[in-house]
Amino acid sequence: MEKVLRFTYDNQTIDHLGVKLYSTIPPMLAELISNAWDADAHNVYISLENGSDKRITVKDDGTGMSFDDLNEKFLKIGRNRRLDLDEDKTLEGRLVLGKKGLGKLSMFGIGKQIMITSVKDGFETSFLMDYDKIRANTGSYEPEIICAEKKTSDANGTTIVIDRINRKSDFDLAGIEQGIRDRFHIFSPDFVVHIGDEIVIDNCKISEESYQFSWHFPDDYIADFEKHADLLAFAKERNVTGSLYTAYTPLKSSVQGIVLFSRNKLVQENKTFDKRGNDNFFLYMTGSFDVDFIDNDKSIDNCSTDRKSLAWDNYNNDDLDKLKSLLEEVVSITQTKWRKQRKEKKKENLKTRGEDIDKWLESLTPAEKPLAKKLVDAIIENDDIKEEQAEEFIENIRDMYGFKSFQDFTAELSEMDKLDDDTAIKLLTDWQIIESKEYARVAIGRLETINQFEKFIKEDASETKVIQKFLEEFPWLLDPRMSKFDREVTYSKILKENFPDEELPEHDRRMDFLCTNDGGLIRIIELKRPSIKITSVQLNQIAQYVEFIKNHYPGNAQQVQGYLISDKMTYDPGVQLQIEALESKGIYVKSYSDLLAEARRYNKQFYDVAENIELKKLGEDNLR
Repeated sequence: MEKVLRFTYDNQTIDHLGVKLYSTIPPMLAELISNAWDADAHNVYISLENGSDKRITVKDDGTGMSFDDLNEKFLKIGRNRRLDLDEDKTLEGRLVLGKKGLGKLSMFGIGKQIMITSVKDGFETSFLMDYDKIRANTGSYEPEIICAEKKTSDANGTTIVIDRINRKSDFDLAGIEQGIRDRFHIFSPDFVVHIGDEIVIDNCKISEESYQFSWHFPDDYIADFEKHADLLAFAKERNVTGSLYTAYTPLKSSVQGIVLFSRNKLVQENKTFDKRGNDNFFLYMTGSFDVDFIDNDKSIDNCSTDRKSLAWDNYNNDDLDKLKSLLEEVVSITQTKWRKQRKEKKKENLKTRGEDIDKWLESLTPAEKPLAKKLVDAIIENDDIKEEQAEEFIENIRDMYGFKSFQDFTAELSEMDKLDDDTAIKLLTDWQIIESKEYARVAIGRLETINQFEKFIKEDASETKVIQKFLEEFPWLLDPRMSKFDREVTYSKILKENFPDEELPEHDRRMDFLCTNDGGLIRIIELKRPSIKITSVQLNQIAQYVEFIKNHYPGNAQQVQGYLISDKMTYDPGVQLQIEALESKGIYVKSYSDLLAEARRYNKQFYDVAENIELKKLGEDNLR
């Protein structure tokens, strides 16, 4: 009887669990590496061939599969090996990683033709699978058999060759290696993965020297869980362990948050486990936890299909609910620890620079100390103020306390029992007048600047020779809420500053202005000469800038917005509709007239405040 290999399926299953679920290479290779681990392989060799006909080859030295194994196990979608064979370990005692029986479909997300060759106990079987032919059939497909149980002297093992890869760019070997490394903690002399000439090294041991602070669970948290003893008992019972680290500066978004591993395989990508809203802490925090217990039950699957996250919303899953509560509490406790340790460390460093803050605060009078401490704490606890700036700010505060008038003011105010006391109100009003006069002086100067800018616009001045240079001198005209303005920023400059250790080639383009504020908002501003015609070319340009920043700018920028600015402009046919569509993506077309109106509105309020206070004071004096 002629031997037949048969692959049964539903077309939607192939697409949703293969082509659409696995669109990048590292997750797909991770599935094949898992299969090799479960086959007791000691070596996995991965070859990625560039060129016009790209190819990926994955070869292992595991136990291999017979013809019947291939038919009954490999080609069967959704087979739960642990449940089917009632086994949780391999012949060599390894904990089995595979469970869903879907890893084979991952290859179709990368290539459309798969050659599989497996040798077991001196017999070789080889066959070819073609995605287009699978799709052309309905529910059943017979792969093309190259050879069936042919005698061979080759050692046991399985080789998979993926062809017809729909990819223009070359394989990023370093990125793929990093992607594989991030998904496992199984690499050792007994299980080696080779990518070309490189060997993937286990990175489960984080170098603590690269981070400012580190905490290890549960040892560093036992005293903090007095109010949540039940969660700590759960962690000990389930053997949940892990570590959290915070960096000196904000981390790349790709490593921010906590990852979870079960049986040394990734089951949850970076997640903040933040129950209190966004905070700068999460820009600095990374870590990993081992949660092997979630994979102990052979019949219950707590992982999402693509292994990117746990199934947190599984109905009535008490263990996952408790794990989530545990990690949220660990993160919350770590936030508090981090702020306290950062503050003390900053104080220590400032002390070595000649700023003994505690000693200076102790030298102040009881009336002076509360306000001084409040100001100093605000500086030290601000993540955006570096030590050099903090030293300068604190020196200014110390100088301010040297003025007798300031000492008298704080002394009188601190002695007031009630804020509705006439003297207290007078003190506060006088101080408000002093501040508002300073605001008014700045505002008047700004209004004059606005008038000059308006003159340039009316004259259709050159955007490069006049407008850009003027805005570089007075960037608050673009947006008074932005704290940092960089002019003529190029792609290569951003890549060089933020990714110094990586090669990220990018066509060098130049943005007119890149603006940021303390809240994580990033604005890209492109200026055009007044009275130009706006076309799709300019809109595509600002859209590409926004896309680039979203993909490459470090830190957890919640918003990236793009602005194309001109005045008295006209539009090509169809451009107005494009503008309306882009607004939903945070890309806008504004006029210089809009900028002028907003700048006037923002700065005039300071002048109005001063004027109103003066009028009010004058009225009170007349009543007396």
